[in-house]
Amino acid sequence: MYVEYYAIENLLINYIIISCTSILTKNYNSNKKKWTGAIVGMIYAIAYLLPNLDLIFTLPMKILLILTIAKISFDYKDLKDYIRILVVFYFVNIFIAGSSFFIIYFTGISHINISLIILISYISGIILKYIYKDIKELKYLNSMKKDIKVCIDKNELELRALIDTGNLLKDPITKDEVVIISANKLYEILPKELQKIDLKNISINTVNDVIDEIGEDVYYRIRIIPVRQINDENLVIGIKSDYIEIDGKKIPNVILGLSNFKEDGYSAILNPQLLMGI
Repeated sequence: MYVEYYAIENLLINYIIISCTSILTKNYNSNKKKWTGAIVGMIYAIAYLLPNLDLIFTLPMKILLILTIAKISFDYKDLKDYIRILVVFYFVNIFIAGSSFFIIYFTGISHINISLIILISYISGIILKYIYKDIKELKYLNSMKKDIKVCIDKNELELRALIDTGNLLKDPITKDEVVIISANKLYEILPKELQKIDLKNISINTVNDVIDEIGEDVYYRIRIIPVRQINDENLVIGIKSDYIEIDGKKIPNVILGLSNFKEDGYSAILNPQLLMGI
């Protein structure tokens, strides 16, 4: 049973050493290579428990082992890159092994418990890495959002908007910028006739039918914006705003394109060109 624990312990520690070397050298090798190198190191460690194998524990054989594991475990461009990785790999080995013996000597904690601590620390580091990545992404997304105010026929509505470099839509005639708005939010200040439109199937006839129903004070605001995608082309119905307000500045003649996109912390998608004059 002790041999099994010893083998698993060495396998995991070897994998951690190889992974740490990969991180420090920015050598993103595959898990297959890491585990292969770790298994070779484990087999060598198990050989310590076998009698009459003193020859393989001589200094030349140990150097050959390190060279072999480094060659198996890492990708490298040339000899210089291999030597660089090898040096880091060697010092990571010394650091982890030296730290383990230091703790054992001064605390009396067993070798297996030290390995367990190293394993838990490594796993905790991986978890923290992903948490930190998520926090960074959240911070980035929040920095890409703005509170805006839209005004149509003197009716104002406050919205949370995402700045999207992919949204460069403009009215093809007036060249006014288009801000995509969640239709559900705009319905609060739009005529009821616009609420009947199926935004997934916009056509010229649909828009004409709506114009025939709504009053003159609104129909002149209606716009049709073609949206070209890789394998598709759609129409978006838009309405011209009095203005939208961003960071306290009012920008006139902005078209609000109605959409049924899924709201995920924002209700509008800003054209980044609108921000250039702020």
